[in-house]
Amino acid sequence: MIDEGILITQVSKLLKISRDTLHRWKNRRDHTGDVKARFGYQTGYNHKISDMEEFQKFIDQNPGKTHQQLADLYPVEMSAKTMGVWIKKLGYTRKKRASDTKNVMH
Repeated sequence: MIDEGILITQVSKLLKISRDTLHRWKNRRDHTGDVKARFGYQTGYNHKISDMEEFQKFIDQNPGKTHQQLADLYPVEMSAKTMGVWIKKLGYTRKKRASDTKNVMH
């Protein structure tokens, strides 16, 4: 369309995409001769935990430990924050500090 003399703004409105996207496609075609997505582009995520049942058993076998302690014990290297995210996906909540009820009521 652009090669036929139609303005980029008109093409972007017709296709309902941004002008920036059209410029990137045009530049990619000019450099590579093609507008296909890059080959080998990563799709999806590289999850740290592949077997949720095994992970749940691990969590159940180590009650009362902090996220950092669990992350250190787990065979796959991960941060305490990542461990907390996965624990939350199982529906567990973190261990909370005991609060003083006198202060809460005032």
